[in-house]
Amino acid sequence: MRHLFLFFLLLPVCAQERFPLFSEDLSFYQGFEDSIDADLSAGRETPVWKAGTPRFESGLRGRALFCGKGGAKLRYRRKDNLNFDRPGTIVFFYRPLNWEAEKNLPRLFFWAIESNRGYIGLQGANDPKNVCMCERGFQLMLLFGKRLPVKVYSTPPTGKKGCSGWHMLAFSWAGDQLSVKWDDQPSKVFANGMALKDSDFPENSFSVGSDSLWNCLLDDFMIYARRITDEELNQLYQANMKTGKGQK
Repeated sequence: MRHLFLFFLLLPVCAQERFPLFSEDLSFYQGFEDSIDADLSAGRETPVWKAGTPRFESGLRGRALFCGKGGAKLRYRRKDNLNFDRPGTIVFFYRPLNWEAEKNLPRLFFWAIESNRGYIGLQGANDPKNVCMCERGFQLMLLFGKRLPVKVYSTPPTGKKGCSGWHMLAFSWAGDQLSVKWDDQPSKVFANGMALKDSDFPENSFSVGSDSLWNCLLDDFMIYARRITDEELNQLYQANMKTGKGQK
């Protein structure tokens, strides 16, 4: 396993080239460099389940996971990798593939803890189905919880800019404050009324990517063991746009 102590031994040598900013606070990092195993994990790095056939294409930095029709969904162990008993941030980069030609499709799945005993996930909105995904916005969903009330927090549509190129999407939690951030725009902050807890989501794994519907590329899926501020997320976004292929 690629444990954190090995990572910190290598950090001075390779972090600048291989790992994103604030690497010391990562609990999970999947760069999709031709492998479904995470590059860095505090817990198990190998998927516990997969749907579809993983394939990799040219990404933002190196390779990326192809998602959508003919793509793959991966499920990883939560233990030590994703913890809601402390503040944290999930960040990833995605690139739409021919979204403007795809309409009348339901939601766009990015990641979730999928369970009817407590669900949390971030997706492209399910409706209205007669428009492109870039005209729908994103939804942070809390469903089926025993303690948490059902909530669907929505962000504004990205507009046509969101249909091409690489983009960053981030979800942060700290106390009862939940936030969703797209690219370098200010975060949309939601007051949830109560803090998230690990016990709110009994399922022991989380899913990343999709093997159906909207085609896209997914790169640099990161889980930080603290809340990454808006300013820091802007730094992360700008660094990837500069060193990767975000400007193309």
